[in-house]
Amino acid sequence: MTRSRELWVLFVLCFGVGLVTAALTTLYAAGPSLAADLRTSQTELTWITDAYTLVLAALLLPAGALGDRHGRREVMIVGAFVFGVAAGTTMFVDSVPALIAARGALGVGAALLMPSTLSIITSTFSDGLRETAVSIWTAAFALAGASGMMVAGALLKYFDWHSAFWSVFIGAVLFLAMSFTVPKSQDKDAPPLDLPGSALSIVAMAALVYGLIEAGLRGWTDPVIVGSFALAALAAVAFALVELRVAHPMLDVRLFRDRVFGVSAFAIVVIYVGIFGLFFLLILFQQFVLGFSALTATVPIACSALPMIPVTAASSRLQRVFGFRAVITGGLLLLAATFACLLNVNADSSMFEVIVPCIVIGFAAGLSMVPSTEAIITSVPAAQQGVAAAINHSTRELGTALGVALVGGLVSASYTSHVAATAVGLPGPARDASRESVAGALAVAEQAGPQGAGLAEAAREAFVAATHHTATVMIVLCVLASVVAACWTPGRRERRGFALSAQTVRGSQVGEDGQHATVGLVALRDV
Repeated sequence: MTRSRELWVLFVLCFGVGLVTAALTTLYAAGPSLAADLRTSQTELTWITDAYTLVLAALLLPAGALGDRHGRREVMIVGAFVFGVAAGTTMFVDSVPALIAARGALGVGAALLMPSTLSIITSTFSDGLRETAVSIWTAAFALAGASGMMVAGALLKYFDWHSAFWSVFIGAVLFLAMSFTVPKSQDKDAPPLDLPGSALSIVAMAALVYGLIEAGLRGWTDPVIVGSFALAALAAVAFALVELRVAHPMLDVRLFRDRVFGVSAFAIVVIYVGIFGLFFLLILFQQFVLGFSALTATVPIACSALPMIPVTAASSRLQRVFGFRAVITGGLLLLAATFACLLNVNADSSMFEVIVPCIVIGFAAGLSMVPSTEAIITSVPAAQQGVAAAINHSTRELGTALGVALVGGLVSASYTSHVAATAVGLPGPARDASRESVAGALAVAEQAGPQGAGLAEAAREAFVAATHHTATVMIVLCVLASVVAACWTPGRRERRGFALSAQTVRGSQVGEDGQHATVGLVALRDV
């Protein structure tokens, strides 16, 4: 390709991956308005949010393999079409089941679309532009989330919640039209799809997320919830056994024998659980408790990028000075500190008090993400760099899905418990609506007029208590994760051996598809 065509293709591919991120964050901004209009419970709102991420995470690995085998551009075009149809559907649906289904279909399109946006760059771009192109792709992936949320917030100031999806639909139509200008790319020697592994991974992930979300409604000891977690565990074990036996595994679980690789993947999942769990909670807290507009509520979220950029640039240097274990453990402890900041928020908090945890989580993500992604790449032989890239994407999407599910389940259960005493004297439908979500309670209070002021205040206080409870649980989990990481991570001497191996990987020759092993290293620096 000529340089000018490469730049155009880069623009198209960055536009596509930006759509994938924006489709998630636009719903964050629209969530409270949507919940108030559709009278959703907290559990239903969590399902609406997580349906997209769950499907995306579950299908990402098999969709990437599908593109390698049948043509990356062709699969990307199919994904763009599915994505566009689903995005258009979300603008017109007015029921919770239909919206969950549309969001799930959107996840299917995103899973087909996303892997090709990166693999086309790494397989078709010239050596002189490839690494720069991947860095720009990474920036687009990160920046589209904040920009998508702010655009949605601006639209919600003048229109109803359906307007939040306008930009996603328009973007999908534009991307579908532009995707035909992208060059074809295909790996003719790609292995066959691992259908048993794909099916078991989907079952394990879906059962785990279902248990986390529904626990807020049913209770953590409910037989259905216990059975869901048991099914997730059994499916995960079966997945590992299948992957050890098949000739062409979707995910070679032997890679996790490498302690550096394993702890890095673990850290990425935990960081993304924290990031998107926090964002999901803060958007609801700001609009329902503090009374901020959708646009104003996006400001603290955007502030998380302020420390993330300089800390990311310095993280490799910090790793060389303090060691891999200290950087990873420090990032997870900062994640715990992020949720500790939430213990001070209340119904009278200022925006500054909400910005503080977002700033802290920016430091946590910036400190640990680059060393983790670099470690994943440098711990894997050159012949398995594609696998490492797929795992890198999947861990992020898995963390996002689990973060929303876990925080949503914790908030729902705690809120219902705290508001129960106030709602007990209400008529049946009003009582149920008030117990299911703060949005329902505020709607009931508004209909009651001045007599509803007490219910509105009680509902907000219940949500504050639920926020503190959720933050406490997340602090404990993050501290435990940091202890696991500290014990699991090899020491400096062992890490030095991995670094020497990494030099061998980075010095490998170009593979059959023209992709340098070092490309993956640059590609995975997304935070």
